Amino acid sequence: MSSHENRITKFAHGGTLQAAGGALLGAFFAILMRVAGIGPRAPLWLMALGGAVVGWSIFRFVTRAIFSGSEELTKQLVMPDAKGTYAPQYSHIQALEVQERFAEALAAWLQVAESQPANPSPLLRAADLQLRHLKDALAALELYERVRRMPGVGEEHVRYASQKIIDIHLAPGGDAGRALVELRRFIHTFPEGREADGARAAIARIKAEQAPGSLGS
Repeated sequence: MSSHENRITKFAHGGTLQAAGGALLGAFFAILMRVAGIGPRAPLWLMALGGAVVGWSIFRFVTRAIFSGSEELTKQLVMPDAKGTYAPQYSHIQALEVQERFAEALAAWLQVAESQPANPSPLLRAADLQLRHLKDALAALELYERVRRMPGVGEEHVRYASQKIIDIHLAPGGDAGRALVELRRFIHTFPEGREADGARAAIARIKAEQAPGSLGS
């Protein structure tokens, strides 16, 4: 994003433009109140000025609060780090993904991961690339396991990595025995919720397939 675009974005998010509109609305309604005889019997210009000040203040405060809150939420969803704070969005790497230059994007994410050893998000992005686009399940598996072994890694990252590891083992050509181990591990770590119920159902299905006389034997 250019510096000119950044200035425009900061101006829009700062609330000045919205506050100006609020000032006009405030002045308009103040004049209406004065004409209708509602409120203090001050001069028309003074009522308009007071309404403009009130409208400016309200719209500026509300706008800045909305943009500030939505920005923080977006930052947390896009790329939270291991400590729950925002890690910058790497638009240049995402551009490589859009251009389907997956090998270059993978190398870039791994470089970020090396520079931020406490941040699991770059490793997860790299693992997803390996699995979905480069079709290298073993390499992806190693990266997901690295995330789970990271000291202080967040619960949401462990959950995501564990689910991906299970998916890899359950995929055609995977390891059913290892899948059982990972499913039990997931239930032990996250015993409640829809994912845990799905893990229990998967265990039952694998056992049924492995039972003597089953169609899968």
